Amino acid sequence: MVCRIVTPLAAQARVWGAERWAYTRSLNPAAPSVHFGALAPRAAFDRLRSFSQALVDQSHGEMGAMVISDYTAAPPSTRWGKTTVTPGFEAALAKYGGVEGLHLAAEVCEVSSALAAWALSRFPTVNSRATLASLLLFDTCHAMMSGPHSSVWPDRRSISWDYYWDSHLRSSTGHFGPQAAQRREALVTRMAPRIVSAHRLMAATASEPAVENWRRKWSQAIDAYLYRADKERVSRSAQQLTMYQSNELLNRLGLAVRDEATLGLYARSWSKAREADLLQAHP
Repeated sequence: MVCRIVTPLAAQARVWGAERWAYTRSLNPAAPSVHFGALAPRAAFDRLRSFSQALVDQSHGEMGAMVISDYTAAPPSTRWGKTTVTPGFEAALAKYGGVEGLHLAAEVCEVSSALAAWALSRFPTVNSRATLASLLLFDTCHAMMSGPHSSVWPDRRSISWDYYWDSHLRSSTGHFGPQAAQRREALVTRMAPRIVSAHRLMAATASEPAVENWRRKWSQAIDAYLYRADKERVSRSAQQLTMYQSNELLNRLGLAVRDEATLGLYARSWSKAREADLLQAHP
């Protein structure tokens, strides 16, 4: 759906004046869906809806029935020129640290969406995308802690590598319920023997020039995002903002939260030195 509907829709949205675009996914097997959003002139939306319907009709033979529905993410204006805060908009404000935080996040979400759309085309299977996702999880954390602007905001270097990944593991296994601690320990034990083979696959993926280019672009986007978030005094920690973006990137790649814990274990044990050694051993 992303390659056939979202990618051409995003390109056309740009032609019709959109400043930003992004998509997210609902991975519920019973009702999978893709949510496409654009910051565009009001006149563009009717045209985008017609265009999206044409794309759906064109893809019906291969993808089956799809339903298009409209939603408004931004709060509507009142008769006095003010805005009402919808629950969804209020949640986004809280998540990203206010209006300016939401504005900055939109820029990263567009890069994330473009990266994921490319990856879905280049790596059509979930397993191949999972390998890329492990690299990107590493890149996201590394950009926070060691990006060119990381020394400007002390919060970016205030936690250790292990603390970050311990937090990541807890957040991505919250669905385990009351037995979460025991199940996390079992997961770490079960995955430990698989790390070496996972790293070989990660190195093979990292060797592709297009992957290298996208990883660089993503790391630069995260570094710049956190730099600007600090300058705007966004009311969220660097770790929170970083984890939000990595989680949303994996969602766009079609990977569920339950997969993120395992991929995070592979990313945690990765390093620039490890990557260089593996690439040198298998050029």
